[in-house]
Amino acid sequence: MSFSAGIMFLTASARATSADTGIASRYPGDKNIASDPAVIFADDFESYTSPSQLTSKWDDAYHLQNTRIAIETGNFFAGSKALEFSLPISITEVSNSLKKRLSPEQDTVFLRAYTKFDSGYSVTGSNHNGLRLSAKYPGPGTMPPADGTGFFLFLLQNNILGTTLAGETAPGYSHLYVYWPKQRSAFGDHWYPDGLVKPFSGNIGNEGEWLAFPNQYPDFKAMPNFLPQRNRWYCYELMVRANTPGQNDGEAKYWIDGKLIGDFPNLNIRSVSTLKIDEAHIGLHAAHSERVNKKWYDNVVIAKQYIGPMASASPVPSPMPTARLQNISSRLLIQTGSNVGIAGFVVGGTDAKKLLIRGLGPTLAQFNVTGVMQNPTLELYDASGSLITTNDNWRDTQQAEITATQLAPPADAEAAILATLQPGAYTAIQTGAGGGTGVGLIEVYDVDPLAASRLINISTRGLVRTGNSLLIGGCSLAGGSGSNDVVIRALGPSLVPLGVNNALPDPVVTLYDSNANVITTNDNWKDSQRSAIENIGLQPPNDLDAAILITLAAGNYTAIVTDKNGSNGVGLVEVYATQ
Repeated sequence: MSFSAGIMFLTASARATSADTGIASRYPGDKNIASDPAVIFADDFESYTSPSQLTSKWDDAYHLQNTRIAIETGNFFAGSKALEFSLPISITEVSNSLKKRLSPEQDTVFLRAYTKFDSGYSVTGSNHNGLRLSAKYPGPGTMPPADGTGFFLFLLQNNILGTTLAGETAPGYSHLYVYWPKQRSAFGDHWYPDGLVKPFSGNIGNEGEWLAFPNQYPDFKAMPNFLPQRNRWYCYELMVRANTPGQNDGEAKYWIDGKLIGDFPNLNIRSVSTLKIDEAHIGLHAAHSERVNKKWYDNVVIAKQYIGPMASASPVPSPMPTARLQNISSRLLIQTGSNVGIAGFVVGGTDAKKLLIRGLGPTLAQFNVTGVMQNPTLELYDASGSLITTNDNWRDTQQAEITATQLAPPADAEAAILATLQPGAYTAIQTGAGGGTGVGLIEVYDVDPLAASRLINISTRGLVRTGNSLLIGGCSLAGGSGSNDVVIRALGPSLVPLGVNNALPDPVVTLYDSNANVITTNDNWKDSQRSAIENIGLQPPNDLDAAILITLAAGNYTAIVTDKNGSNGVGLVEVYATQ
């Protein structure tokens, strides 16, 4: 993430309440779930040997040449088969889909499916994928009548639309792609759980109507954006309830793994009772694809009530363990003004995460670092720029709690903050008390590794010089025998358009193991690994920036940023865990 990026800090996502136990809880493994009176349709893909057979249950199947029945271990969620859609390398539009017509048409529909993106999934631009419920939808590029007599569509999908949001990486945040009477664009609107809407509106910007006109949407509650991991199965469920004509009681909401992630109540999407939900789709579409991208679907259920996750699934061999970021840190020369130490980090997932943030200075002298900051202070901000808390000397506040983590700073003059943070983007700023300067270390520790959330990245901006004044990013991956694909970036020229003066002209990044052995180095990111980095979706904006994509086993690593020609300047070092 960029140190200047910002999204709203939002409330925790909620679990389905006890009243939402779900149909699936009564049918372990989804066995016989189609017999439930509230179920309209169910397909576990177990009966097929060829994609050509799909229309025996579905009404239409588009682009069968890009569709197959997957039988490989890991590519089905339950049973022994799943549906696989592929996007071939192409500069033309491809749209794979299965369609189910609903007869009779419905006012309220729930659509659930288990889905998984391939490990390198990355699509730039238009990329509709996921679960769709619609009424009389005529096709793309048509504005619905503002009087609510025409059509509507809700598609639960993941993609990166235009400017990347803070903390967003492939496959993009989950959100709703929508056609409705108050639509902004002929090609649909994108609704995010935090209340943001794309595209931009001349009247209210990127605020959704629920944020701009809260009196009209009194029940809307903003929630954190959710970023799924690739190469992992999730249970996605979409619900659309059409409003009573003349009333604002419509609603669209969705759950992931049984947790409520996005909810948009108080909707008015129709003015006539005959406009009902008539189709359900699952699909994978892209305007173009630079790599072969794949997405799998399994255990699809369409119902009149909440379905919920499967009560149990047939055993599937456990995937290879993933090493997670347990500690991320940055050492840099901290001055004043625009050259204070700025570290941005992102918490991904669905649960809150307890983190310890430390700002060290005096301790570094024990490691032969000269010119250390004598009395560091910390400030913690959420993505909207609001101050969460501050600390000067760690014993002044939270002494007992911090001591219990066994990660208390060695020196009393050093700073620390123990905070439980909802998924989102955050910024920690380290300065010197009374305007002091010197070399400092900003660290973020995960002290709650069992939570359903994870540290995704850290990005630190600071002044890069030589000697002890290098910009150093460190990370610790935990997970036994596991590994993770990690991207390390060193930016300089890319900071100029963001208004950063004296940006580092030509950054070089070198990665070291825990024994100070060089693993690899990069000057200009396009010189090596260009395609692989672009497929991940984390390519630097400028050709002179540096980047490394590497699979790292559990352990400790250090990335050092310098300038190719020994110049000084402001740089940004970033460490991303892609899984």
